[in-house]
Amino acid sequence: MIYEDLKGKKVLVTGSSSGIGQATAIMFAKQGAFVGVHYFQTKDGGEKTLTEVKKYSDGILLKADVRSEKQVNIMVERFAKTPALAFEKKHAGRIDILVNNAGSLLARHPFETAPLDYHEDAFATNARSVFLAAKAALPHLKKSKGCIVNIGTIASFNGGAGGSGIYAAAKAAVLTETIAMAVEFAKYKIRVNCVVPGLIETRFHERFSTAERRAAVALQTPLGRNGSADDIAKAILFLSSSEAASFITGAFLHVNGGLLMRL
Repeated sequence: MIYEDLKGKKVLVTGSSSGIGQATAIMFAKQGAFVGVHYFQTKDGGEKTLTEVKKYSDGILLKADVRSEKQVNIMVERFAKTPALAFEKKHAGRIDILVNNAGSLLARHPFETAPLDYHEDAFATNARSVFLAAKAALPHLKKSKGCIVNIGTIASFNGGAGGSGIYAAAKAAVLTETIAMAVEFAKYKIRVNCVVPGLIETRFHERFSTAERRAAVALQTPLGRNGSADDIAKAILFLSSSEAASFITGAFLHVNGGLLMRL
């Protein structure tokens, strides 16, 4: 699917060194967009994504801890406006689309035994990051009348499983942030939506879910399989297109093969 209006757009995708973010960055590049590829710890993954992006379009590699207001502000400004270094001339010049994909389960901790530090880090990584990136990008999005796509999780609707409840709660905050931003930013003609994945076969679930657990979820899913990163990336592009989704804001697009219907 080609969205003609995405050609030439300036798109910042957080957490794009692997998985959903990587697939999204590459898919935007295939549409002819200039892509900000963000990473925090996995520079090799970010470099791999940027290499793929450059096969189709162009982009820039950006490092930031999305829990840090200072680092997020620097990342956004570097992408949208000011080169970070005197010799570094490449930057987007604006932001048309912000994809808030960065986030992580971090670890599995039941509420009963979870340390406070874990709770705080889970919310910082998954919810604070959305607030910080959206706030930093807002002046640029006002000019472009752009859009924001946040990434949630089906776990926010069922509470998660096996020690993922705190992560699910943090991602539930992202759902509410999405609605609140959509209401607040509508006066600027900025659309804000959220893609809500089910179980997606990425490094995330390879790390935090056993093969047996993933197979069991696939059997429970009406479409008979788990999702792919491309499944989510396609939904993100749909919501980002002003041609396809111009009258959609404050919405949750569930991409889970029908699993949520079974809960």
